[in-house]
Amino acid sequence: MKGGECKDAFIAWEDCVKEAENEKEDIVEKCSEVTRLLKVCLDANPDYYEPILRAEKTAEEQAMKEIREEEEQRKAAAAASAEKEGDKAASRSEVIAVEEEASSAIQ
Repeated sequence: MKGGECKDAFIAWEDCVKEAENEKEDIVEKCSEVTRLLKVCLDANPDYYEPILRAEKTAEEQAMKEIREEEEQRKAAAAASAEKEGDKAASRSEVIAVEEEASSAIQ
């Protein structure tokens, strides 16, 4: 990264990240502009930075896949919980019906 046309943009980004970490600041918020400038530079020089751009794309795709999987797991857990609650409600209704029958039989 410290070669090619984006050397200065990368060093600025790296410095920003280090500063944010040292001062316990939000890196995304603090370094958004230098990150944008670095990305613009990388995109403008795809031949030189192609391996980095490819790795970034792969990482982004993997992150999106993981987000989708987590969302599916949350939905499945919510559905299972709702079904379990529905089973409890049905069981309570059955108990009430049996109690009512027993009460009627006693009277």
